[in-house]
Amino acid sequence: MSATLTVAAPAAAPPPGPDDIRIEGLVKRFGATEVLRGVRLSVPRGELCALIGANGAGKSTLLRCLLRLVEPDAGSVEILGQDARRLRGRALRRLRARVGFVFQRHNLVPRLSALSNVVHGAIAREGARAWHQALSPPALRAEAMRCLAEVGLAPLALRRADALSGGQSQRVAIARALMQRPEMILADEPVASLDPAAGREVMGLLAALARQRGITVLFTTHHMEHAIAFADRIVGLRAGAVVLDSPAAAAVPGALERFFD
Repeated sequence: MSATLTVAAPAAAPPPGPDDIRIEGLVKRFGATEVLRGVRLSVPRGELCALIGANGAGKSTLLRCLLRLVEPDAGSVEILGQDARRLRGRALRRLRARVGFVFQRHNLVPRLSALSNVVHGAIAREGARAWHQALSPPALRAEAMRCLAEVGLAPLALRRADALSGGQSQRVAIARALMQRPEMILADEPVASLDPAAGREVMGLLAALARQRGITVLFTTHHMEHAIAFADRIVGLRAGAVVLDSPAAAAVPGALERFFD
């Protein structure tokens, strides 16, 4: 039987801190198509920011440009106080290690246990010792178990990833991101593949853990109720440009639907 997780209501938003994300004039083209058109965006430390928009609006491309998983064509990208576009090699890998990335498809290793998948989050700092829980020192396994406990899955630590439900898999992915000891989390449609109940639970969990740890979160979503319930701020993209920047508390659900026309 899987563990039951109760997610508390989100805590109040923290006071604004220094910007963890600062983007100016960001442009990305794929062939003749300009996917991002001079995007300007800043996200203060500790804020949970929801990025909304229709398919093709540029949401996922924007997230990937931040860590240069996709190379921008123009503009400046400052992440955690560093000019991401100037970094190369080891310096870029160090920056990426400070940012947890939660993907829609979870990206777990199917034949490994939940615990081993979470241990993978420490690869950047621990190397090969973080490839499998059986190879990891006790302190590393204990840290991974604490991360699994935070997402309510400690009892399933030794279950193979391919035997987990969709909601459980995404909670393992969040635990793996926490294992990085991240200063920021980027989440690309983190609950799009889940049913509504599991999606709300996982999104609430991510928001609650980020609040507890003071982690900046930028997440993309098609769920307006999630953006309003769990974000501090909502940014809307249309055709690669920012056309909305509003506190989540001031958002009107019906008015946001126009971003998906």
